[in-house]
Parts: sequence; structure tokens; C-alpha cells
Amino acid sequence: MQAPIRLLRVARMGTAPGLLAATAVSTAVFIATPISLSSIADRFGVAPGTAGIFSAAQLGLFVIASWASGRFLTPGRGVFRLALIMLAAANLASVATDVFLAFVVIRALSGLSLGVLTWLAWSQVFGDEQRQGDIAVVGPLAGVVVSPVFGLLLHAGGDRAVFAALAAAALVPLAFTPEFAVVAAEERARRTRAVPQAMVLIAALTLLTLGGSAVFVFGGVILIDKLDMAPATVSFVYSANALASIPSARWRGPRPLAGLWLVLTSMCAVALGLIGAAWMAWPVLTVWGFAFWAGVPGVYTLLADRSAHPAERAGDAQAAMAAGRAIGPLLGGLLVSVWSFGGLGLVGGALMATAGLSCVAVERYRPKK
Repeated sequence: MQAPIRLLRVARMGTAPGLLAATAVSTAVFIATPISLSSIADRFGVAPGTAGIFSAAQLGLFVIASWASGRFLTPGRGVFRLALIMLAAANLASVATDVFLAFVVIRALSGLSLGVLTWLAWSQVFGDEQRQGDIAVVGPLAGVVVSPVFGLLLHAGGDRAVFAALAAAALVPLAFTPEFAVVAAEERARRTRAVPQAMVLIAALTLLTLGGSAVFVFGGVILIDKLDMAPATVSFVYSANALASIPSARWRGPRPLAGLWLVLTSMCAVALGLIGAAWMAWPVLTVWGFAFWAGVPGVYTLLADRSAHPAERAGDAQAAMAAGRAIGPLLGGLLVSVWSFGGLGLVGGALMATAGLSCVAVERYRPKK
């Protein structure tokens, strides 16, 4: 397994190890959601669609925290430490509670910490192309490592074991607390309105994560409940998804017609919903991982090219994608409850295809100067 070596190589590129470690822990929390959803539903005796509410609550507070942090907080070691301690406490409380409503509230509070940590990481690398790539690739690298670990933990102790491990992991970055460069208050406060093409791209990114998260979060349920796949095997499938993301996330060349890669991810979403054999999960989720990270950075580049103030639109895009991820599990739960997994895949895939084709339309259209 080369992921730890790759992480060390990333750290040597100049990005603070504490930021990388905190980003890896934050990513691990989100990776745990689809893998442990079935176990959480069993623990609290609720339907999988109802269990997905906790993911929506977690992402909802993540959206608020990531948006508000840049306006009301100043990057610093104290904020970094407090966010990690809060995250560790929320994960530990998730182990202890036996009440589903309390669990939802606890996971929402964890989303608050995750939003602050994500803002802290990106506030320190924004504008530095190399270090932005370092942060971006941590997600796929972390997925390769933690997905099989979560599978083993689920087999040994259910979702409680997963949250206990996450609580311990949240304390690790405290040993590498970085120094923070502070962005001037007047620069953070300055806002401008997005031009029309940028607004289309931001809306497309929202649709992409809305449809994608609706299907992806329930992917583990589909494989376990519908296809009778073992949780440990599901974790390795998600690990393959993350592994396939690494080369496309690290690609430094041009990404023409990036929206077509997003259309390919939409096909994977449809296939996952309609899947009829366990072996098909491997190619579907592997292609999904590669195509997603082949397309999204290209859309970021297109957004910068079509924006009067690229730095501000980058922040808007992150918030919009987080909002889509927050609403997606609610949509997915509704579709699973009233329709079927196949219907979930069709609706999610349609939203993602709309996003991809919208990006292609913006790229093909060259405004007159």
C-alpha cells in the first residue's frame, strides 16, 4: 500500500503536515458515512433513508461553518486546536449515545468542526497552485487508507468502533499544529457579484454534488442490503474509488471539455442504482472516482477563466458544492423510501448529467470582449 508514502511526499512539497493531517481526518469522517450507514440504521432501528438524515445535518453545519469562518474567525493555532478537540468530542459522543435524535445533533456539531478545519486548510494554500493540489489530493489518498480500515472496524465492532477510531484520529493533528498566515480583514470582507457564466458553473457544481451525494451516500446500503456484499468488501470497493482518483486529481495538464467527465460520473450513478451483480460495483465506483476528479478541477479552471474575481468565486464554489452534499442525502433518503434504488440512480444521474452538460455549454460559448 503506497498511500502513506505518497502522503509523506505531499508533505515535503511545502504544505504544513498539520494541515494535511487535519484534512485527512476531515476526509475520513465523510468517507465513513456511506460505509457505516447500514450499521447505523441497524443500531438505532431506523430505515436507511431515515438514517441518512445525520449526514444531511452534518453537511448542513459544515456549509454554515465553512461560509461563516472566513467572515467571523481569524486563522490561528487556537482555532485549529479547538476545532480538533470539538471533533474528537463529537466522535466520542457518537459512540456513547443510544438515541437517534441525539446522534443527529452530535453529527451536526461535528460538521461545525469540519467546516472550520476545511476553511483553515484552504485559507493557507489559496493562490498557491502547487499547495492547493497538495490539499486536494489528500482526500483520495486518505480514502485508499481508511476505507479498508473502516471495513475491518465495522466487522469487529460496528459503527461505534468507527467513531471511536475517528475520535482518536482527530487528536493526532494536535501534535503538528501549524503556524497560520492571517488574511487581512478588509480583503476577506470584500465581495463582488458573480458574472452570469460563473453563476451557471456554480449552480452546475451544486447539481453535481446534489445528485452525486444522493447516490454515493446510499452506495454502501445498495451493495450490502441489495446485493448482500460483506461490509469489509464494500470498504475495499470504496478504496478502489479513492485510489482511481489519485492520478486524475494530481494531473497538471489542461482539462478540455471537463463537463464530459462529469457526464461519465452521471452514468456511473445510474449504473450503481440499477446494479444487479456485486462484481459490477468495482468498475462502476472505480470509473466514478477517476472521472469525478478528472472533471471537477477542470470546472474550477473554467470558473476562474469566466470570473471577474476568481478568488471569490472559488469560495462560492466550495460552499455551493457543500450545500449540494448536504441536501443530497435527504433527496436520496426520500427517493429510496418512496421509489427504489434504481429510481435514486436515475434521478441522481440526471442531475449530474445536467451539471456536466451545462459546463460544456459554458466552455463552448465564448463571450464577446
